[in-house]
Amino acid sequence: MDLMLEGKIAIVTGAGNGIGRGIALQLAEEGAVIVAADINPQAAGEVAAEIEECGGEALAIAVDATDEAQVAGMIEKCLEVCGRIDILVNNVGGGSGGPEPVVKLSASDWDRTIDITLRSAFLCSRAASREMIKSRQGRIISIASISGKMGESLIGPYCAGKFGVIGLMQVLAKELARYNITVNCVCPGYVWTPGWEGLAEAMRENFVLMADKTPEQIFEARVKSMVPLGRPQTAEDIAALVTFLASEKARNITGQAINVDGGAVMH
Repeated sequence: MDLMLEGKIAIVTGAGNGIGRGIALQLAEEGAVIVAADINPQAAGEVAAEIEECGGEALAIAVDATDEAQVAGMIEKCLEVCGRIDILVNNVGGGSGGPEPVVKLSASDWDRTIDITLRSAFLCSRAASREMIKSRQGRIISIASISGKMGESLIGPYCAGKFGVIGLMQVLAKELARYNITVNCVCPGYVWTPGWEGLAEAMRENFVLMADKTPEQIFEARVKSMVPLGRPQTAEDIAALVTFLASEKARNITGQAINVDGGAVMH
């Protein structure tokens, strides 16, 4: 079987569940050695164990991707065990506090959301790219969002953070191109996650017409109204594009923010 990523060393942050888990599993299916990094050590360990049970290779690392020292430790451990870094997937993201209109946001929730969403991508990309430069090759792929291309009510700091991720990755794409390192973003559309469930709860509280709907019904209605294909996206959908961008087949793609959203945002 032809494995696109056989022997490649891939760090996936936020690998413990959801989109990150899907990415880690699919990269492993293509032969990559996975460094499953997550703030939850149990979740990271479970993903690594699942990969190994399927015949792959994986290392679990507990890391808070917003902490500079812990990110440095993650890179050091990866080099110690695996010898190099070929692929970094920045999947950490989210928010602090519930969805709120900007006028009600606390500065602390704003700061924490920007840290989780943007600072984590900066710290991990900076640390990994320093090692990739030495080997003059690499792939950096960040999970952004269609909310990083258009504003969405009630998730101001998340939108701002994802806009920032896309901008940062475009800068890195230009700065690192001379070292044969490509840098791209994948922008998911409507994936049912705990974050989306919280947003749906907030929409129910803030909009009278949604007061009698369940979060799932609000999500389904949003998908039907916004997505031309009429269906939500999955972690596997996102992972498929990440796997392609990590491969040699995508060697001439860099600086892009590619949507996986069923056509919700077209440009």
